[in-house]
Amino acid sequence: MVKNALKCLLTYAAKGKVLNYPHDPGRAIMEKLQLKSLKPRHAILSGDPECVSIEILITPFLWNQEIVNTSIRLDGIDLPSNMLRDLVGKSFEFPINPMDGYIDGSICIGEHHPVDVTSLSFNRSRDGDVSLVVKGVYELDPSFDFFEQTGRIPFTMGTTVSSCAV
Repeated sequence: MVKNALKCLLTYAAKGKVLNYPHDPGRAIMEKLQLKSLKPRHAILSGDPECVSIEILITPFLWNQEIVNTSIRLDGIDLPSNMLRDLVGKSFEFPINPMDGYIDGSICIGEHHPVDVTSLSFNRSRDGDVSLVVKGVYELDPSFDFFEQTGRIPFTMGTTVSSCAV
């Protein structure tokens, strides 16, 4: 997760932006971010079996007059294969952090926020693609009050998935 947080900070620095947290007096009135803005557009599976990564690209959205382009990053996933054809029709359950076997997940919106994933389901969609349904919990720190909701917020999202495996 430290790597993802550093990537988030470097991305903002590369854009010449300063991270102004919502509780920073230098920040003007800040619009609350609604979690319904986090809509998946595609997921990409990569890595080796037993240590798979999935990046869930979030549809860009406008927040506080800026376009937010982010993703949910899931690392260290123990799956029997990195080939979608082997995963279709299967579901996998995972414990939450810090239990053994948890998925190291996060999303970067202004700063790093942990994401606990409890299940992944791979299905064949009607058009022949493979879809991924992810269930989990966003861990949104109440001290950063720019989310409409904070704390442990459960979510379910589904999107098409592709694999980098050959």
